[in-house]
Amino acid sequence: MTLKEKIFLLLKKQKQNKNKYIESIIKKSIGFLHKIGFTELKKTCFNSVLNYDFDIPKTKNEVEDYRIKELSFNKKFISLYFINGFFSSKLSNLCKLKNNIKFSSLKNFLSTPQNKNIKYFCKTLFNKDNFFFNNTFIALNISLTPDGFFLKIPKNTNLNIPIEIINIYSTKISAIINLKNIIVVGKNSTVKIIERHISTSKKYIFSNLFTEIFSNDHSKIEIFKLENDLRKTYLIDNTFINQRDNSVCKVFTFSSNIRHIINNINCLKLGQDTKSFFHGLSFFNKSNNIRKLYNNVVIQYETSNSVSYQNYKGIFSKNSYGIFKSKIKINDNLYNINSKQTNSNLLLSNSSKVLSRQEFKTYSSKVKCEHGTNIGKLDKRSIFFFRTRGIVKTKAIKLAILIFANELIKLVNLNILKNKIIAYLKDNLKFDFIKI
Repeated sequence: MTLKEKIFLLLKKQKQNKNKYIESIIKKSIGFLHKIGFTELKKTCFNSVLNYDFDIPKTKNEVEDYRIKELSFNKKFISLYFINGFFSSKLSNLCKLKNNIKFSSLKNFLSTPQNKNIKYFCKTLFNKDNFFFNNTFIALNISLTPDGFFLKIPKNTNLNIPIEIINIYSTKISAIINLKNIIVVGKNSTVKIIERHISTSKKYIFSNLFTEIFSNDHSKIEIFKLENDLRKTYLIDNTFINQRDNSVCKVFTFSSNIRHIINNINCLKLGQDTKSFFHGLSFFNKSNNIRKLYNNVVIQYETSNSVSYQNYKGIFSKNSYGIFKSKIKINDNLYNINSKQTNSNLLLSNSSKVLSRQEFKTYSSKVKCEHGTNIGKLDKRSIFFFRTRGIVKTKAIKLAILIFANELIKLVNLNILKNKIIAYLKDNLKFDFIKI
């Protein structure tokens, strides 16, 4: 049975939720899948996935404790573990969360009918009180999500310790894993979140994530997404963000050596004086299989006096294909908006490709918008400069690539994370395929 057939079979067996609000959204998502189907997948590298024999894990298959302890970057971090799409309270150290912070697995969150925070479920998908879908993967996620988490940081809370979300794939079968996360950052609050994906499975994984972020007045949230060494993983990450007055939102994505990946960021600016920083660094090493990366960013301005900066860089080698798309939407009668899109790429092989498309759609003339794209190979003059200083060719090439990537790496203000990324690049840079 193909994945497509299994999905529609599971949709028929779907149990009703006791909460009418949740149930109505699930019904709409199922209706969307039946009406539209998976036609939009033809535009991406995920079209072939539907013909694979993926299954849906029914249990989390606990990983040995001694292996888990080695996965966290720092024992002081607040670590939340998800095994094959299911939250593991046994492995997670929830005791480090402050008492006033509300945390719940999504499974428990949805099973509580009188939950006052249920209003946040899929709230980013409402536009002027009209519920909408434009993404098959999100509809699939809502329809079949077994678990995820709800995290609410109350107002006036400065969470100094980063929260580390570790998604572990350890299935003995080829599996599709859906995770739905909700993050609410209260007024005048600050939080840092590290989201990681680790696969110990020898089978193919199709991971489908949907995260909603609500950044309230004067709040600050920083998210670091690490998506690396997932050579048998198809990953789709949809992140929807609602920003209120004077809020700051930063998202840094590091993608490398993964089968196929789609990163979608959709930011709706509902307040004034908001700041958004979306950065991405992609690195694809030599591979015999074609690997594709999609980075899609959509920012919509509803109010004036706001800024957004995007800077995405890619380092692509043999058989890798990078796609960057960015769209800025500015409504009528808005002013004092500053938006910038930048995309730079290094092609290390003749078989690597990049497509970069940036778009502005504005109904106001009182804005400042700029964009730029660079696609090319390593500069021979730079390599020659290093070699005249006594640096051998291989080290000169590695140094040039690291300098190219360092502009983004230095923006990571967690030293342990910054050092991990630098070390990863140094260990994985190979030179037998690099063309200068």
